[in-house]
Amino acid sequence: MARRKKKNEEAELEANLLPVMNVMFLLIPALLLAMEVARFAAVTVTPPKFAAQADEKKEEKKEEKPLNLKVFIMEDGYRVSAQGQQQGAEAGKSADSNKPTIPLAKPGAPLDDFARYDYAKLEAEAARYKSLFAHETVVTISAENSIPMQALINTMDALRGSDCKLLKAMMGEEVPPECYFWQPIVEAGAG
Repeated sequence: MARRKKKNEEAELEANLLPVMNVMFLLIPALLLAMEVARFAAVTVTPPKFAAQADEKKEEKKEEKPLNLKVFIMEDGYRVSAQGQQQGAEAGKSADSNKPTIPLAKPGAPLDDFARYDYAKLEAEAARYKSLFAHETVVTISAENSIPMQALINTMDALRGSDCKLLKAMMGEEVPPECYFWQPIVEAGAG
């Protein structure tokens, strides 16, 4: 006996894949375009260069002490140290390691207010150090855990110099004199 279909039984439904295929068709070019845009937003990082130097150059460099400029971003300002000594400390005496050498421009402002830091004074200090150590280009930057990323970026910009344009230098020309410390090294929590 043949079985009759009940009126209540539903007919089989076929999956309609056309809308899903349309979405995938649109996503592929969008992802490819996003990859092109992401490439332009990359920051160029170069590893340190090692080269064999002549003995004469080594002797000349031994006479010059490296600057070792370090900037520590704290909630209450910047602590700047150079040649292993904190700015403002006298020879033989150590400065208070928790006291900022460049205080806030806006004391009492919330942490998310990036204008609370005195970027102009930091840039002036960078210009002063650059005039004393013209060959130095590296600065080590570290920050407390609560410091926002934008404050770190603004600090790197101030240490580089607000008028610094490095495009021609990357093409082989000399670095302009208005570029101070344009090779930052960011350390995690080092003071």
